[in-house]
Amino acid sequence: MAWMTPRTLKTTAIAVLAIAAAGGAALTTAGLAWPNAISPDLAPVHEMRADQALLAQYPQTIKADRESQAALAQAPTAANAWLRRAYVRQLGTRTLDAQALDYLDKSYQAAPLGPDVTRWRLRFIFEHWTEMTPALRIRAAGEMRNFARYHSGGPDIVRAIHNPAGRWAAALVERSGHNDALRDHGLLAKAAE
Repeated sequence: MAWMTPRTLKTTAIAVLAIAAAGGAALTTAGLAWPNAISPDLAPVHEMRADQALLAQYPQTIKADRESQAALAQAPTAANAWLRRAYVRQLGTRTLDAQALDYLDKSYQAAPLGPDVTRWRLRFIFEHWTEMTPALRIRAAGEMRNFARYHSGGPDIVRAIHNPAGRWAAALVERSGHNDALRDHGLLAKAAE
């Protein structure tokens, strides 16, 4: 039996660690590919698939709605999925019918102030401002005011709205929220002087 020198021990240890690292990398890579291979029934996976269906060159609204329903079966309070269902419904019917308005309401029940769904929901609601129920208008105004109070992206949302009535309403509410932020920091009284 040959004697192991410190150099041989060191080389052997490095080789064993390299082999272990390569095996770990292979397992990690296989784990990252796992959702596509096995297709787990998880809400985030369904949400991802629904978004991909809508982002296709020719949006696949039926697939997006089916995946949103599957996401909601796993996570009934997924505000994004409710909003996506309203959006798909509006694309299909070319109007916001009672069902689409109900989906929007459920989106607010799930997440009244976002935050992940706020920008998309506000643009969508203010773009269809004249079709909204009074209750949804109140909720959207409250969300926009809160967003403008704590974030600087309010004017970006307003600029993205094409409907003149919705843009006007959004601008008024955004300015109110911005003024709330100035008041919070004691700057509104100074600006008026």
